[in-house]
Amino acid sequence: MNIHKKLKELENTIDEYAIDMRHLDFFKLPIGLMGYELKGYGQLVQELHQERGSYKTYNDKERLIKEYKKIYLSQRKMYKRILRNLNNGTAKFLYSDLLKDQEERLYERFKFDRTKSLDENLTSYMKAKLGKEIKESNQELFKLNHYPTDYINTLKTYIGPSSVLRFRRDAIYYKDVFIAETDSHSFSVFFNEHSKETTKNSLLNMLAYLNGHPSFYFTENYGFNEKICDLYQQFDLLDMLRLRKKDFFGSKQEEPFYRELPILKQRKGYDMVCLEDSRHEILFELYHASLKQFESLPRCVFLFRVFEYGANKHYQPLFRVSEYNTVDALNYYANEIMTHRFIPLYYADLGRYINEEEREVVTKRKAKYVNFTTKLKEEIKKIRIEWSNHHFLHDKSIGEIIYNHGRNAAAHGRNGEHGGRYDYAINYKHMNDVNIFLELIARYIIETLNPHLSKIVERRTNYYKRNSNYKVFEE
Repeated sequence: MNIHKKLKELENTIDEYAIDMRHLDFFKLPIGLMGYELKGYGQLVQELHQERGSYKTYNDKERLIKEYKKIYLSQRKMYKRILRNLNNGTAKFLYSDLLKDQEERLYERFKFDRTKSLDENLTSYMKAKLGKEIKESNQELFKLNHYPTDYINTLKTYIGPSSVLRFRRDAIYYKDVFIAETDSHSFSVFFNEHSKETTKNSLLNMLAYLNGHPSFYFTENYGFNEKICDLYQQFDLLDMLRLRKKDFFGSKQEEPFYRELPILKQRKGYDMVCLEDSRHEILFELYHASLKQFESLPRCVFLFRVFEYGANKHYQPLFRVSEYNTVDALNYYANEIMTHRFIPLYYADLGRYINEEEREVVTKRKAKYVNFTTKLKEEIKKIRIEWSNHHFLHDKSIGEIIYNHGRNAAAHGRNGEHGGRYDYAINYKHMNDVNIFLELIARYIIETLNPHLSKIVERRTNYYKRNSNYKVFEE
């Protein structure tokens, strides 16, 4: 296909000085306005898509990148010319004289400014529409220049067990792979034959960190996928808070906490979430492994490994100590986490009330949003007091407790001295308290070694409330 020739022919057919909608009556004009685009460019893109679909290799598809660029550059150029002419008054918006009899209805339909004429309102509308078309062309050119694999990668693997992005329209990019929506309510990873397995896995691990929930790539074994889906649906980071409730194991009621997927910020000017390269991908892998453990003891193992990585890559280079001491490092991080501004991970607390007539607990259909890391800090303050009054722990530092009951008990079984005890009301809950420290330490290390992540997640709760399934209230 001779793109250069076709684009020249197409450009010659476009009138830069008129937006002609005289053929549209009142009923068809709204569709014409909202769906306005320069005809011909979409067809050329589809033809290239079809040609790309016939290719199997990365190199064959890569040859089409320049062709795509030519199309979007020409399209943007023509939109800019029409917009420029509208702005300087040399272009006109043409519509049927019959619409003048429907002027009042047009003002109501489009919420036009009544202090301006119909011509002025229609021209303003088209300026905004042209600006949107230029932005979309810019986005495709940005992809072609910086993420050309968007036009090369193909859908390879579905992701489970549930949605991994808050909004269907979102797409998240990392190096030469990306995750985006596919059929039904699913999401998939898109990669090519040159993509590394570690890159694909790292993107999923990073997303799991931001979501606070484990995910996995579907395998060819449907039975295994179903089992993992069912199992992963039960994993909940918020169990760390549930276990802090008094008489948790004796209660027949479940605490009404519901994790919210974060709102990821798009790159400025583009409808894309772009993650910067990380030199510490293994950190996300270790943390993701901790999310897959639903009991306190195995979770502690992987959280402690995140700490050990951080002690090696962050603590020791920072302090350059001649003799490294694990307890000192744990005490350092235990203090740092209390002042660190963590990337938010919100959950909805629905609350409960008593139905006096039927004497039963009823869940409210309204929620307050709570930042998970902020809540963990609150629990840590309580845990410090509890440990300071404990008959055995009161004379030990936080670092000693975490080391002795975390690293030794979890990773090495405390030399066989009752390290495997699972008295849920005592040992299990105590290990959960240790994990609350380790959870924030792990997050501190990940965010300190990957500072770019702090720009990714939306902090303002108003944005979450607008997209909530529950009526939100403030305390």
